[in-house]
Amino acid sequence: MDTIFSDWKTALDDLKASVSEDLAEIRKQKAEIQKLKADIFKGLSQGKYIHDDQRIVLSAPEIVIGNVDMNGMLYADTGAVVIRGGSVSLEGSGEGGTVQTRAASISQLAVDPGADGVQEAVLNNSTIISQAKNIIIQSNESEGYFSRAPQPVGGTGVRIHADANIEIEAAQSSELRSDDISNKLTDLNAMKSTLTSEANSKISSVKSLMSDIEDLLEDHESMDDSVMAARTNVLDLDESQENFEQLTAALQNAIESSIRTLSSLAETNRRITALKNEQKKVDSASSTFKDATTYSQLLLHGEIIGMGSFDADGNVRTNPEAMIEIQTGKLDITTLKEDGSLIDDSHVTIHTKDIDINTSNPALTDGDIDNGEFPADGSVHVLSKNISFEAVDYTRKDGLDEEKQQTAEGSFSVRAESIGFRSMDTEGNTTGSLSLMAENTNMSAFDKDGNATGSMELLANDMILKAIDKDGTGTGSITVKAEDITVSSADKEGKALGQVSVNGKNVFIKSMDTDDKGADKNLATGGNMVLVAENMFVGRTDKDNTSKTLQISSDKTGIYGTTTAEMQQGEAKAVVQLDGGSIAISGSKAEFYGDNTVNGKTDFKADATMTKLTADNVEAKSSFKSTNISDGVAVPGAPSSAKLSAKLKEEDAPKPKVVEADAEGGGQG
Repeated sequence: MDTIFSDWKTALDDLKASVSEDLAEIRKQKAEIQKLKADIFKGLSQGKYIHDDQRIVLSAPEIVIGNVDMNGMLYADTGAVVIRGGSVSLEGSGEGGTVQTRAASISQLAVDPGADGVQEAVLNNSTIISQAKNIIIQSNESEGYFSRAPQPVGGTGVRIHADANIEIEAAQSSELRSDDISNKLTDLNAMKSTLTSEANSKISSVKSLMSDIEDLLEDHESMDDSVMAARTNVLDLDESQENFEQLTAALQNAIESSIRTLSSLAETNRRITALKNEQKKVDSASSTFKDATTYSQLLLHGEIIGMGSFDADGNVRTNPEAMIEIQTGKLDITTLKEDGSLIDDSHVTIHTKDIDINTSNPALTDGDIDNGEFPADGSVHVLSKNISFEAVDYTRKDGLDEEKQQTAEGSFSVRAESIGFRSMDTEGNTTGSLSLMAENTNMSAFDKDGNATGSMELLANDMILKAIDKDGTGTGSITVKAEDITVSSADKEGKALGQVSVNGKNVFIKSMDTDDKGADKNLATGGNMVLVAENMFVGRTDKDNTSKTLQISSDKTGIYGTTTAEMQQGEAKAVVQLDGGSIAISGSKAEFYGDNTVNGKTDFKADATMTKLTADNVEAKSSFKSTNISDGVAVPGAPSSAKLSAKLKEEDAPKPKVVEADAEGGGQG
């Protein structure tokens, strides 16, 4: 016969069939099954159900809800309280109003639990909002009782404290996310199999109980179809009623258990479907995950942002493990306005004992940070209008810093295979200036054994090397030491230009071997010195600056003039001239000492006086006169007025161009 149990069976079968459907269909079938549960509770009249279609108000100075006695104490520390509604509001009104939640474990999930509380459906509006003038989140490592009360913010704000760890993460994953999904799918599929088997068993049990109740009802109806039958079967009817009550109670529990199992199975299927859809998205994006942006952001905004390694007592942690670590593919620190321009008077300060900027590319041995290769890689680029490096001690007075002294043993070192200092424009032409100032300046290209190697290039329009004190007085020394030294003033096409000026109280240009202390030892074997120019000036710059002594000493000395070679004394008072193959000597008096031989014709155009004349042949054209011999008439010759005209004129050397930076600018900079 058809009974209400037939409808119950149909409802259970429909719910079982919907466990693999979408969320809307599952909720529809759950709504149908609620009627079945209502019929059961109504028929059994178990428990107390209070319902009103308008409003229920509980009012008292103190309200305790739970499995409690009259004193408000829990029975055996057990009991569950579920508040379920479309909108749940918990309010503590008034200035002293409070809402306190206490439990060994407190969980907040912004999910839709469904009408039966079994679901965990994530919706687009999944949100948790906490808003207050003061928010304090504190985690303490205490046992048994929290020893520290939550510390106040100290004003209006948010304070987060933890004795151990705080992790704020805004990041997406691909591999871990895929692994998590796979692990959850494995667990959910195992749960699905168990729940499916359990649901089949429970529904079968429910249907069996329903069949037993239907059989009992048929027997009860046959025993109660007349007054005579009822009187005859009164004991059996009592027993039948007792059995009916027991079976319906068992049916209630069986149906409740079946519905819970079917709801869990439906939620498990929904989660499996959601995770499979998420897995497809993760797999499709895995190939581009490393290169494509995930748009994950962690933003810190504040007028003042402070970060420090402190303990809770306010002490700066200085143990080796204490640090602030930033690890990223790109790190950008800017002080820019919204339009991209620099903020006026913006400033970045790094103040610490040691600073290490490292762009090496480690190749560690089996991930061991203490072993491996660390080849230098990448680059360091500094772009600024003014760049300054100092090793200087300062003193502060009235808030102003003043230089005190150079830091003792301070140093600045640049080490690389190739080092270039360039002051040039965008077309490669030299410009600007380069200034090096120190008491001792040492620039070298040496290997680890002290042997010269490599090259050093200094390229600039104006280059100034100084060793002077703050008053501009020369001090210290500048030493340039290398196997080959070239000083060149030429343009990029090799055309000579400008000047090379060397000035000092003592100027030495030598080609000599030296001892281990740098003192002259001997002339370098095969050494050469070449001084050549279109015009050369040695020993004089102008009439007011003439060398007092010019000494040329050599085993062999040669003076070569292609057209003219001339040596003058004073304002041409004495001249020795070699010109066009002729030799001329002029002066108020010329003297020859030693044995002299004159080859070729010799003309005396003035009186010649000699102590003794030995001649193979003597010819006198006009007169020959002697104290012992007289022949002809002696006619005195006219006194000589011949004078050699000097071809070369003593000139002043060109004035050198002064290339000098002022003491405050390039000199001290």
